Amino acid sequence: MNFLLSLNKKYILTLSILFFISLFLFLIFRYLYQAETNEQVYTNIVSNIDITEPKFAINRDDEKIFVSAKEGNFIDTNKILLKKEVLFKSNNFIIETEKVIFDRKEQTATTKTNSIFKSKNTIISSEGFDIYDNGSKIKFTGFAMVTLKWN
Repeated sequence: MNFLLSLNKKYILTLSILFFISLFLFLIFRYLYQAETNEQVYTNIVSNIDITEPKFAINRDDEKIFVSAKEGNFIDTNKILLKKEVLFKSNNFIIETEKVIFDRKEQTATTKTNSIFKSKNTIISSEGFDIYDNGSKIKFTGFAMVTLKWN
């Protein structure tokens, strides 16, 4: 006699229904858990950045220094921590670094991270800098290396 025919059909039907219900519940809980995890990741990403791609300008008497970055976080009402690919650009020079504290009211900027200043005939690599006096003065801090190009 065939083994499948000897099995009770009610038991097979009951086991099949329980299997499909378990599979259905597993897939639903897995989807809900994944959606909750994605929402937590999105919340963490959004809450860690106050400003995306901030842009500011330091107004000097003779020219403007444009300031841009990938991310920014407010420290207080006037001070902003700029992060990732921070760029200070004017008609005469460019400064690149990764983190800067920019004060909108005082028109100053300071950092203690590695920075590169580039102008027509000069490159200055330093461990930080201070821009003060409305962008008129730049003081390089820490170990600094100056490279001058002769034409």
